[in-house]
Amino acid sequence: MVQDTELFDPAYPTVLVVPMTGDPSLAIPDLTVVLQPRPSNGCKKVSYLLPQNLTCVAKTRITAATKSQITSTELQQLRQLVVLSIGGLS
Repeated sequence: MVQDTELFDPAYPTVLVVPMTGDPSLAIPDLTVVLQPRPSNGCKKVSYLLPQNLTCVAKTRITAATKSQITSTELQQLRQLVVLSIGGLS
């Protein structure tokens, strides 16, 4: 899940990506955003955003964007969990 490709200077060669899976065994309940399938998010089954696995991906590896999106509530939860995962909250 790429939230904002304009967060960093366009010259920056990578974007931050939160992995998504359909495998509940990879999800840590307190650190996971659960996505129910909806036409707006493009999920065909219950899926899990894994902010504890935040990673960088080279922009050259991203070949296309989809119109899929999460709700503003899910985005807020994801942002909070990213901060928590990287130790930004004490």
